[in-house]
Amino acid sequence: MGSGYSNSDSGMREVDLKSLLSSSALGIGAGSVTDTGFAWTLPTEVENPIVLSAGIPDPDSLPVQDLREAFDRVLTTSKDEALRYGGVLGFEGLRIALAERHNSPDGTRSGPENFLIDNGSAGCIDTICDAFLDPGDVVIVEGPTFSGSTRTFKGHQAEIIQVPLDRHGLKADDLPTIFQRVEESGKRVKLLYTVCDFQNPTGTTLSQERRRQLIKLSREHQTLIVEDSAYADIFFGVPPPLSVYAIAGGQGVLKVGSFSKILATGLRIGWIQGRRDFIDALVRVRFDMGNSPLLQRALGAYLESGKLDQHLDRVRALYAKKCDVLSESLHQHCSQYFNFERPNGGFYLWIDCIGPEAQDVRREASKEGVVFPLGSTFFLNQERDDSTHLRLAFSAASLAELERVGPLLKVACDRAVGEG
Repeated sequence: MGSGYSNSDSGMREVDLKSLLSSSALGIGAGSVTDTGFAWTLPTEVENPIVLSAGIPDPDSLPVQDLREAFDRVLTTSKDEALRYGGVLGFEGLRIALAERHNSPDGTRSGPENFLIDNGSAGCIDTICDAFLDPGDVVIVEGPTFSGSTRTFKGHQAEIIQVPLDRHGLKADDLPTIFQRVEESGKRVKLLYTVCDFQNPTGTTLSQERRRQLIKLSREHQTLIVEDSAYADIFFGVPPPLSVYAIAGGQGVLKVGSFSKILATGLRIGWIQGRRDFIDALVRVRFDMGNSPLLQRALGAYLESGKLDQHLDRVRALYAKKCDVLSESLHQHCSQYFNFERPNGGFYLWIDCIGPEAQDVRREASKEGVVFPLGSTFFLNQERDDSTHLRLAFSAASLAELERVGPLLKVACDRAVGEG
């Protein structure tokens, strides 16, 4: 449907979009980043493909009835407060529940004043950038890391340096040289961003020793650590080590959490945990009137009911089973083509291709009806940094689908190396 008039009819000059963007974050920063998740998969002609692209909760695991009861309770008992503006800090009841939940395993003494509710973990990271990043500041990230966070840093016109990972997480021994090089250039590393637990995309967990190294180095160089804990609650058996925030006693660390992975991505409720003065600084750059009080109060009621822990017990067992089924299917059918380690939590298998190029495997897999992103998507320079990895997200696919992945990828790999 049109606007009802044309520029030629009105005689008005069309507004030039590029001139408006020339000095904005979109024009300078994020405009150079085209991959926001939409290009992670190739088209396929196979009906009902197996989608291993997005890290989202299992659709049958969503606690619909429990959330409905929480909403009903809020609308019955506090509808006036729930249906009007709630402020940028967020509903105090939810912040109290979060503090109580995190104090127990972490041994911290956080209160509601140490939490800010925001628009999912992505909104949290963007708010942190608003408060602390100036154009040209340096941000250290893991290589690879979640491309959405990299896009946010680029959108704030930061200079990004990636540090490689090994099976124990970010290689902290590489950091002193990086800090020295940056400081000799007259700049400063302002933020260090890490997904410590069951990292996206590799599934690795940062060792406790390296967590301590990060804290020590960041304090020496006055760098703020941003700890993305989106997957910390999705462990298979043994929980991850103490959070960086807990080890640091809340000093020099902002910890980001979210309900997206543990409940549902559509809730768009996340939080930042930090020292009171840091939270106050974040509040000063919030101009959006805060998130939905209705959603926050409903989630507060859900946490108070104790049902989140029951839900987490169920989904941990489910995701562990899915991880095992996919791993076994790949071991059985693709061991000559793939190397990988089973993660101890999270949503992802990080596959290293032996022989075929990753892009060829993905192309042939799409013909078989299996779609997933290249590993290069999660590196700073994409294909220039990596040509051998694939990321397979097992969280949303069914167990029956995951059993079929190995045979289908065997066919794809055979063709990719010219044997099919």
